[in-house]
Amino acid sequence: MFIYQKIKSLVVDPDGIYYLGPKGSFSHEVALKIQGENYVEQDSISSVFAAVNKNNGIGVVPIENNREGPVNDTLDNLFHEDEIYINKEIEMPIRLVLAGSSYTKITSETKVYSHNHAIQEAKRTLQKLGITRVIPVDSTSRAAILAKEENALAICSEFAAKIYGLKVIKSDIQDGINITKFAVISNNITLEGDRSVVLFTVPHKPGGLFRVLQSFYERNINLTMIYSRPLKEIPWRYYFYLEYEGRYMDELMQSMKSNVEEIKFKGSFSFLYDNARF
Repeated sequence: MFIYQKIKSLVVDPDGIYYLGPKGSFSHEVALKIQGENYVEQDSISSVFAAVNKNNGIGVVPIENNREGPVNDTLDNLFHEDEIYINKEIEMPIRLVLAGSSYTKITSETKVYSHNHAIQEAKRTLQKLGITRVIPVDSTSRAAILAKEENALAICSEFAAKIYGLKVIKSDIQDGINITKFAVISNNITLEGDRSVVLFTVPHKPGGLFRVLQSFYERNINLTMIYSRPLKEIPWRYYFYLEYEGRYMDELMQSMKSNVEEIKFKGSFSFLYDNARF
């Protein structure tokens, strides 16, 4: 086979389920859907990947939002961390609330904290409320902590508001349908599932990407996600993140291999649902 002759079985919660914290983040809420005993917060997506590598654990990271697109830190870590794979995905509807430690009249000077994605996802609502002083922080749960400490407001989840004792001032402030996909990652590769992910680079010449995509067209395989990200070591060169319908296919990987400079298969997976064990 192109990757491994023998695939290890996926271990459940060997040394922890690691997620982007602090407590109360959407990643925390998703991590709790996986049965385990030890949920460990991390201060960045890169730290989640590092903890999974070091401790043979399971990680939960956001990978794409239907309104704001891919989470670049997750894509970049998947490209650079060769021994980490996607085993499952979880789709979570994102419901945002405006919350504070005490009710304050909302004015143009009202200070509001949140993650930049959440700020963008509630942009129209914030404009209608006349809120202009919005301060980005590294997570919605960090925003809830700051709102508690500074008697300010936060755009966060109802879950975070409850954890930090905030009063919900306005519910469902997200602009329309808002869904984030989260990836469950580990050091174990899986080759069965409804979707698969492959990362690759192509020669810097006409038709480089076309020849790769042709392998999918010729096999009638549908693509569900494709993004390009810069190769930080080489200016103006890119790697591609591609998700397609179906399981690992050795023949497909061999066809792609003949048209790429570098290729990394990152796992086949299905969607995970509440109270899941895998």
